[in-house]
Amino acid sequence: MFNYYAQNQDKGFPGMKANTTVDTVDSFASEGGVNPGDPVIRGTDPEKQVTVAATSGDGAKVIGIAVHTHKDPNETGAYYEDGYCLPVMTSGDIYVTAGDDSIVAGGQAYVSISGGTATFVSGGEGAESVSGMKFMESGTEGDIVRVRIRN
Repeated sequence: MFNYYAQNQDKGFPGMKANTTVDTVDSFASEGGVNPGDPVIRGTDPEKQVTVAATSGDGAKVIGIAVHTHKDPNETGAYYEDGYCLPVMTSGDIYVTAGDDSIVAGGQAYVSISGGTATFVSGGEGAESVSGMKFMESGTEGDIVRVRIRN
């Protein structure tokens, strides 16, 4: 049987650039571990480092989303280990994982922070608005959806 390359494949993965529109990707050193698709805030040295949005109140501080690049895996648990130079999209379209069942295209992007992990959600109790980010596709929990960043 012949298999098509694109048959039954997802449209993307967390942290993947969603299209070829004009975007801005800045480089920062990872403070702690960061995974592609994570919302990030400025770190201890705000000019050079970023860290994952992980505590209450970090939603308002999000500057962008960690971009996926192909690299050798490491054993720290995070894709970008502490000190790794990682790309952060601060303007453009990027894929993330939906964290709830009511993501609506055009809706404001929020993050829900629990247990040191931030997920993209459509709002709700405890959700924190992320300035300049909107969902460009609808989806349910676990779906890959596009977020537009305009800072």
